[in-house]
Amino acid sequence: MRLRKDILVFSVMCAFLSFFLVKAFNNQAYSYDIGASTSVNKIQELMAQRKVLERSKEQLLESLKKLESQIQEYEDMIAENLYMGEEIQKQLFEARVLAGLTDIQGPGVEIILNDRKKDTVMPDELYYITDFIVHDSDLLEVINELKAAGAEAIGINGVRILGNSRISCGGPTINVGKDQRFAPPFIIHAIGDPDALAAYFQRPDSIYHILTFYGLEFSIKKMDNITIPRYYGEVEFKFAKPVKEDE
Repeated sequence: MRLRKDILVFSVMCAFLSFFLVKAFNNQAYSYDIGASTSVNKIQELMAQRKVLERSKEQLLESLKKLESQIQEYEDMIAENLYMGEEIQKQLFEARVLAGLTDIQGPGVEIILNDRKKDTVMPDELYYITDFIVHDSDLLEVINELKAAGAEAIGINGVRILGNSRISCGGPTINVGKDQRFAPPFIIHAIGDPDALAAYFQRPDSIYHILTFYGLEFSIKKMDNITIPRYYGEVEFKFAKPVKEDE
């Protein structure tokens, strides 16, 4: 029990370090007001602010990487001196993967989802035009099928998908994650057994058959190695709390 508590305290300290760095980055990333003016001077000013923010982002990411490297060294030292050290390291790695806090790579599939080509839509089909574009519900269906097929990690256009990631309609775009918006095409990467992931979309009731029936582009490619970046946004829990062991 004592060992578990030590690990828990250490993990909480690591989480706080990462949280404050990400918090600092997000605060700087949204520290300016675009305003209503679109004059040349305003555009130049915004471009200059963007360069400053990009440099700040790079510095914060570098600081984050250094801290995470130090944390990894501490974990290795603790694991070497604790009973069941290898098992502890394995559990920490799995926790990071589930939380999306580390870049990972492995075999999997690449799915490219796009609207139906405009030149294939006939005049008498214009009434059904909304059936020929990718909706947020379509992306959700694809993600759910990948999870059901055993995907261990998923990313959309380079954004890591977590358990509480938002996928919602944003007008002509789709909101992915906390503050990302994308228009088609959507490139979805999933790490797992390539054969199992691809085969799941061949089921008769798969979203693949529904979307291709309406002419949407839906390609699936098996890949030997895929890299899915970590999640860099904030993970904030306002209401959820851990249950104490004595409760």
